[in-house]
Amino acid sequence: MKSLKTIQQVHKMFNTAGSSPLLVTCNDFNDWVCKYDKFPKYLFNELIASEFGKLWGINIPGTALITVAEEHIPYEKYPKLQPYFFQKECFGSLYLKNTKELDLSFIPLFKDKNFRDKIINKSDFLKIALFDIWLANEDRNYNNNNLLLHYAKDNRLSFYAIDHVAIFNSSFLDYGIQSLTEDDSILNTDLAKLLFGHDRKLGEIVDKLIENFYICIKDCESNLDNILALVPNSWAIDTVIIKAKMEQYLFDNAWGKRCEDNFRAFVHSLILT
Repeated sequence: MKSLKTIQQVHKMFNTAGSSPLLVTCNDFNDWVCKYDKFPKYLFNELIASEFGKLWGINIPGTALITVAEEHIPYEKYPKLQPYFFQKECFGSLYLKNTKELDLSFIPLFKDKNFRDKIINKSDFLKIALFDIWLANEDRNYNNNNLLLHYAKDNRLSFYAIDHVAIFNSSFLDYGIQSLTEDDSILNTDLAKLLFGHDRKLGEIVDKLIENFYICIKDCESNLDNILALVPNSWAIDTVIIKAKMEQYLFDNAWGKRCEDNFRAFVHSLILT
């Protein structure tokens, strides 16, 4: 993972309900969405989910660890920022041009089959839903898709997953891992029904995703040590402890089977009925 430094003052703060990330320019001359936090566990969640997502073949914006220079932080403009937020590396996601965050205003567009046909791979939506079920991500749902719609040069569309601070039931596996409810899933959305409600191949798509699901879990487990090695010392995360928790809960065979069962149940109850 890249390690970058800011070269200019912060451009803006994104006014979100959660972390309110910053838009910064770094020494690679790219713009980055920079997440800082007084609780490094949330930055850890972003790093872990992003690396796992890449192994799953999910579209994830490029990632980096970013050092924000003290002189680039406009404290007078953004009083909620505190110096100690930036005494450790921040988590950066590459700022993607030609993207829009999905919200309810897109529903009329997705009702048009011609628009839906522009999506390069519709099954990515279901893959992200399964990914969330596996990681117990409680913050991608009807009210907050945390999805970007990327417009390619040929006007083709693709989904990008963002914002993963709420994986592990927002608790860092301190209390084990619990299944998501229907209300916690993007399968419980009008968008899911528009994309797949009349898809005769939905059963085949689900079966293929489940087949790959177990392969992806193994890939994540095999790469876990390399991913944990990316965690900066400044975050003060005990990677030995969190690795043990992930092996106990996340990579447990029974958890994988429960995730499969829940995914199939959600598809049936939320999309097909």
